[in-house]
Amino acid sequence: MWRAARFGGRILCTLFVLGGTLPAAERPATASAIALAREAVAAAENQDFATYMAKMEDAVALRPDFPRLLVNLAAAQVANEKPDEAIATLERLAALGLNSPVEKSEDFTALRERRDFQAVVRKLAGNLQARGPGHIAFTLREVTGLIEGIAWREKTGDFFFGDVNGRAVWRRGPDGTLHRLTGESDELFGVFGLAVDEARGALWAATSAVPAMRGFSPEMDGTAALVEIDLDSGAVRRVVPVVRRPGDRGSHVLGDLVVAADGSVFVTDSGAPLIWRLDSSGALEPLIESPEFMSLQGIVALPGGDQLLVADHANGLLEVDLSSRMVRRLESPANTTLIGLDGIALAPNGDLLAIQNGLRPTRILRLQLRGSGTEVTEVQVLESGHLTMAAPSLGCIGPDGQFYYIGNAGWTRFENTDASATAPRSVPIFRTRL
Repeated sequence: MWRAARFGGRILCTLFVLGGTLPAAERPATASAIALAREAVAAAENQDFATYMAKMEDAVALRPDFPRLLVNLAAAQVANEKPDEAIATLERLAALGLNSPVEKSEDFTALRERRDFQAVVRKLAGNLQARGPGHIAFTLREVTGLIEGIAWREKTGDFFFGDVNGRAVWRRGPDGTLHRLTGESDELFGVFGLAVDEARGALWAATSAVPAMRGFSPEMDGTAALVEIDLDSGAVRRVVPVVRRPGDRGSHVLGDLVVAADGSVFVTDSGAPLIWRLDSSGALEPLIESPEFMSLQGIVALPGGDQLLVADHANGLLEVDLSSRMVRRLESPANTTLIGLDGIALAPNGDLLAIQNGLRPTRILRLQLRGSGTEVTEVQVLESGHLTMAAPSLGCIGPDGQFYYIGNAGWTRFENTDASATAPRSVPIFRTRL
């Protein structure tokens, strides 16, 4: 759920600085679209509504699946007295299965009495209705921390949970009891993604120092490490820090990781952003950087060992070719969007399961991949809009090949606080049958 730049505001201006650092001809489509949207908003603030609309049209042409851009284009069309075109644009937003409270926005005041506007508002509201069974597999009780990561150990049936605030890993046994796995020391930072490595008897944890972490201080900002933990005892075997390169002032946030079939460990960094690999010497090496990387989140390794799929919250789903080090964004089918992807997991049948948050409503998606995983052929909504699924974070494949995920990590409980433990609460763990 942690993102180096969060969604919000009239446009995603704060999301992407890279758009201004590359020549326009070299920018990826998303970077160019956001740069155009930024210019469009500036034109609107100067009452140049014709330029506002023209820039937004160009932005949406580049990324027609970007929900916020559609809302801004519709607003620009209203400002240019093109209500029919604005309604058509909002219909495109509704077709994505998402919602935006446009009926409450002053940008759409001129449309409020129109029946076609009222009809599209009803469609947008209908998208908020819950879909899927919303089955809660079990509940973590008396939680005072921030539960972000999850992993399952097939050998023992244990589930493991990463606690960002408590700087800990928790273990839930098959009997349902929850115990702290790691010790009480400050050896760990906030614990994000987890991955079981049965061959090594290890649990790998992506850890990062963030303000929601107990004991955080400003000088710790940007520090992060990959940690190897003994699966049985919970002892920390080693801490592999992110070593800053000369001139590196980035706020590194290691958010998720994957252990490939050959034992290689790959870690996403949403702060840099880049992908790290644990090298043969036991150090983290910066493996791949790309202009397509904006807010890296979940990561999986495809069978064969040559490809990774990476969720980018601001950009969608990315394919990484490990041989060539090339990065490519995978297009989504018509009337679907992969903006807002967070945790991802590879199902036993080769489908990709994805958590989509930061949009309205939050959703669980099944992505069907063609061939070697280089094309998304279908996007299916498995779960959507459940009240107890307010802010899902990460998920994993668990018993019977089903998808287990955290329904509400609890990030909002630690915003603008001193990161003290909160009042005990229950954290639902959902299960989606595939």
